[in-house]
Amino acid sequence: MDDDLQYLIHFFNDEAHLFETITMAGPAEVDAVCDTISARTGWFWARFSPSERAGYFRRRAFVERAMYDDYTRAHGPLQERVPVFYFYLVPKITEQAAAGLARQRAMHGEAEARVLMARLADFEDTANLTFTLNDSHTAYGRRMKEAGLDFGGARNVRVDLPDHDRVFPLSMIEPIHRAYRTHGLQYEVQVWDRRLLENLRYTVL
Repeated sequence: MDDDLQYLIHFFNDEAHLFETITMAGPAEVDAVCDTISARTGWFWARFSPSERAGYFRRRAFVERAMYDDYTRAHGPLQERVPVFYFYLVPKITEQAAAGLARQRAMHGEAEARVLMARLADFEDTANLTFTLNDSHTAYGRRMKEAGLDFGGARNVRVDLPDHDRVFPLSMIEPIHRAYRTHGLQYEVQVWDRRLLENLRYTVL
């Protein structure tokens, strides 16, 4: 594996629900979970606030459906129809740098997050791991806009890359990273099989 691509990171506030995503909540539970995240000013809590959550869930459903359809059409089946977990893959990340990224969110009125770090090489089976250039909402931003789901305004002007609007098998991360190494990108890794998380070795900062 490329020396730049050693660790996956995940930011969180609630260790009791570390390996749960909002899509795992039942319809009757979603509002209560969102209210809790908002009240605790958790990681990117504003998207879960009453005024923003409906729009966020529409965008999230659009992107997750697009990733599933694009991937299965090009590369074959996935274990689940939506990702069960998300990581960031930040080239050359260190524990100190990851902790610094977590502290930066406090400047946006958020509670300081903790960081999970896992070695990419510890995933022996990568058949249900995919990735996008930047986070998936950024990667699929053009298609969201075309679907009337644009967000972010002028402060989030994005640069379209040839491999945006695509999702890749993790096995392609090294050649893709070589192609974009000078762009200073980070990647989002999507996990499509809960079993990959059951025996995951990780460190919490």
